[in-house]
Amino acid sequence: MWNRVLLLLGLLILAFVQVIDGFSHHHHHQLDHQSAVHDTDGNELQAGMPYYIVSAIRGGGGGGVSLGRRESSTSQSHTAHTPTVKQSSYDRNMGTPVMFSPASSEHPELELPSSAEEEEGTMIIRESMDMNICFSGMDNRVWQVEERREQSGGWWWSSSKNSSLRYVTVKGKPGHPGESTMRNWFRIERISEGNPVYRIVYCPNVCESCHVVCGRVGITKENGERWLSVSEHREFPFVFVKARQSQDNKKKDE
Repeated sequence: MWNRVLLLLGLLILAFVQVIDGFSHHHHHQLDHQSAVHDTDGNELQAGMPYYIVSAIRGGGGGGVSLGRRESSTSQSHTAHTPTVKQSSYDRNMGTPVMFSPASSEHPELELPSSAEEEEGTMIIRESMDMNICFSGMDNRVWQVEERREQSGGWWWSSSKNSSLRYVTVKGKPGHPGESTMRNWFRIERISEGNPVYRIVYCPNVCESCHVVCGRVGITKENGERWLSVSEHREFPFVFVKARQSQDNKKKDE
């Protein structure tokens, strides 16, 4: 009798292992077929490498992104200068390079991309992959979607006149995907099939039990500045330009 019980127990364990292994292979298979994000040279984006995020609209669409200080209301009578991502109004201004860090590079047990993607120590950035975005040289702070404020006492405690609009700040801590960092994760989605034109999306998948109000990154014009913001009804097309050492040195000299 005990031999039969042990045999049945062994078969159940074997079946469970096969189901888990099949799910893992299916998960990796899906990730392997996600398209890589490409820069304007046609090369795949790599994690940890610097790129300029520049408007895909030529002539009047503005330039690249950089760090700015936006005046925001913290209450009815107090204001603060919040570190916020802004876009240059000038097409030829490339802004400040950024770097991308997928969730798995900070937290390998999530197993988002498979190890087969790593070549010579680099990881390829793929569409719809959750990632941190930080400015080059500022890797201790990452992009973060402004907290969605709730109505209290008849007032909307929001730095925006539009309560559904949330600015992209630079106040997040890198890594540690989960509920406490949910507002720090972004995705890249392709807009044009023929050209490497993309949108940046806020719709993280790092916390299954969390309620997320997804949106797309667009531009909000305010007091002569162009701020990156997230909403459900707008988007802005971007391209990624590889930052080269000669470009960075020239930018520093200017």
